[in-house]
This record gives sequence, structure tokens and C-alpha cells, in this order.
Amino acid sequence: MDGNTKKKKVLNATNRVSQDVLPTQIDYTPETKDKIKKLLDIKDNEVDEKLDNHIKYLPLNDIVKIDKENGVKYDVWGIGWDQILTEGFHIRHHPLLKSTDLTEYKFPEPTDELLSIIKERGRRERDNYFLLSLQDFTLFERCWCLRGYENVLMDMYYREKEINYLLDGITDFNVEMSKKIVKLGIVDGLRTGDDVGAQGGMVISPEMFRKFFKKRYKKIWEIYKDKNLPIFHHSCGNIMEIIPDLIEIGLDVLTPIQPEAMDPKELSKRFGKRLSFLGGISTQSTLPFGIPQDVRNEIINRIRVLGRDNGYIISPSHEVTSDCKDENFIMLIKTLEGYKKGEINIS
Repeated sequence: MDGNTKKKKVLNATNRVSQDVLPTQIDYTPETKDKIKKLLDIKDNEVDEKLDNHIKYLPLNDIVKIDKENGVKYDVWGIGWDQILTEGFHIRHHPLLKSTDLTEYKFPEPTDELLSIIKERGRRERDNYFLLSLQDFTLFERCWCLRGYENVLMDMYYREKEINYLLDGITDFNVEMSKKIVKLGIVDGLRTGDDVGAQGGMVISPEMFRKFFKKRYKKIWEIYKDKNLPIFHHSCGNIMEIIPDLIEIGLDVLTPIQPEAMDPKELSKRFGKRLSFLGGISTQSTLPFGIPQDVRNEIINRIRVLGRDNGYIISPSHEVTSDCKDENFIMLIKTLEGYKKGEINIS
């Protein structure tokens, strides 16, 4: 499938336009990528093509220092990321962990040098995939990466002026980078991300989300929306209470849709005519612990439920991790191939 077709399919899904076959996306961790190459006997650069992925993510080139001896890489914010544990994200250094005055923090400059990956990889892949600018760890997560998770939760109550200083600076950085990215004319959309949901509900109250984050997201998103570029937003967990807020400020696609946290049927029923979805095939239970028939059944169910209003990019509920059974991964691929060939009855 050529890139223009992939772009069109993803764009149709974001706009909930009827099409014969929905787009697909299988994201994976580095460990899983190694397993996929062995399992399918393919080379590193053949993985996305073999999986028939429709999306490529283009991050900022924000790593400024690598401490090989201790396995830590540092970004422009001063945050130290673990290089050894590659399934998930692990912070080894929070630069503001013990700060007594957050307003002393100096924000990174939104320079053109940060665009190098988007330029290089984007121009190489623009004809092959739907390209998403990746501005994850957008607001809440950037705060706690700087400050520490528990500290930020406390700061929102007891150090409001200082946390607003941090959030304003982070927002301004993202806005300026968004302007530069959009001006390049390379990307097809934006993905932001902040995990504000746990399995049973919100990590912060909806009121706190609206107070600290809603307007700031809108400010970032409208840079893309002004150019008719769709907004994808990632949040793990159950964020059902704030989905109307996200739609109100311009969200087009919600990801990753964890079925253990939010019921796909309820999501589709309540929001399917106003919102598209990416995810839904369980990486928490079905892929690691189910049998191949469970995988097949779940894929068909998700297409029927989440794809009812045409707004669905068929995908696992997160990056596929290395605990996914080989036979289940093979079934994932075969079922999607069968669906695209019209061999599976979805109606």
C-alpha cells in the first residue's frame, strides 16, 4: 500500500469517513522489535512495512548528553532518562526534585536544531506514511519529569503560583515548537500526551484538569488546527470524565483505549460520532495471556464496536511489549491481513 493511500486512510478515520478497510498501526518496544525480526525473518528497516503500519512518529531531537557509563541520557530540560530499561519510560534524574523555588528554573530555547529528526526522517518518509509530530510528555508529565510525581500533585494545591510558572513555560515552549513544525509543511498531524488516568479513574480531578491543563492544551493544539491538521492525544487509564473537554478544545483521535480502563462500547456509544479512536486491543491481558482465538475475537469485536462510526485506527492498546506470546502476535498480524483481504465478516 503506497503512502498516499495510507495518509488518506488515516485522515478518513480521523474524520470518520466511510471506507472499505480501516487503517492499522502496531507500535512496539525495542525488545519486541527484535522479537518481530526473528519471528518474521525480516530486517530492521522492514518491520513497519511488514506490519503494514500507517503512522510514523516524529519526535524532537532533544537529547543533549548521554552518560554511557551510568546508562542515562539527558534532554534539553535537564531530565535524565534511563537507557537500560527500554520497555516503558523511567526517569533517573528529576532536576527540580528538591527545588525550593520553581520560578528559578530556566526553560530550554525552542531552537531550529530540535527539528532535525522531523526534517530528516519526515522528508524520507513523507510519501510512505501518515506523519505525526510527537510532542508527548506535554504538560503534566513534563512537570513531574522535572519535579517528581508526588511533588507535582502536591504543588497544584500548595505551590500554585510556582506550578503555573512551570506550566506556562512548558506551554510556551510547545507553542513555539509547534509553530516551527507546522511551518515546515512536513507533518500530517500532532500527537500530544499526558497520562492523567489510572485504571479506575482520574489521577487528578476533572476540576484540576480544567484549571491547569485544558486552556494550555487548546493553545498548543490550535497551532495545528489552524492548518486543518488533526490532533491525536495519548492518555493511559480511565479519563472518561474529561473526554467532552478534550473534544471541546479540538481533539480528533483519542489513544490508546485500554479496555481494562474504559469500556469500548461505552466510548463508542457516547463519543463515536464526535471522536475517533486508536488502540483497544489489550496489551495488558489478551496479547500476553490469551490464546490466539482470543486475539482474533478481540480484533473483530473492536472493529465492530470502535469502528461503528468509521473513526477507528485498529491498534493494540499500547506498544506491544516483549511478554506478548509469539503465537498471539502472529494471530494479530494474520487477522489484520485477513480483514484487509475481506476474508473476515465484520458486520
